[in-house]
Amino acid sequence: MTGGLEARLQGIPGVESVTIDLTDTGGGINVRLESDADETRVMERLREVLIAYGIRSADPRVELGRPSSPPKPELDIDVKVAITPLRSGARVEVATKNVRSFRVVAANPAAIAQGLADAWCQVKGRIPVEIVDIALGDDGELTIVASDGKSESAGSANVEIGWERALTLAVGEALWSSDSRVENGRPLATNSS
Repeated sequence: MTGGLEARLQGIPGVESVTIDLTDTGGGINVRLESDADETRVMERLREVLIAYGIRSADPRVELGRPSSPPKPELDIDVKVAITPLRSGARVEVATKNVRSFRVVAANPAAIAQGLADAWCQVKGRIPVEIVDIALGDDGELTIVASDGKSESAGSANVEIGWERALTLAVGEALWSSDSRVENGRPLATNSS
């Protein structure tokens, strides 16, 4: 089955490469996009093919990305994140070595960011935060602002590294970076003294 599935996925316009591992432990489908691919169109076709093959959302995780630069070096993400499209939304899963948490959310960036933040806070034993703003700049910079009720913090990443990775890095930075505090939606200056 995987040979035919791989060929069908590889045949989707905009797909650069496909790797399939349908094992029970850590398996998944990794799809790398061409740099000029229409990500929305590829995701729609990918979903159609997976439905045609009867692969349910609880089975393999799907990672979608573009050839990219490495993540920001100052942020050490110590969790594993999987965002899986579902028929009526998305499944967001965050896992550490010992704890795993998931949320089923609507298929939009704000809901996915909130689900990611909720699951991340749960596995790290932190009080949940609210995602109060999500914005995409003309340069492709995705910015997420989170609030704990007392203060706000922001995180950002460029979507050229792929939506899932950018969302993960931006939420992670908003949750865990001490240099990302904001006030009234604007980053605070940090003292270097």
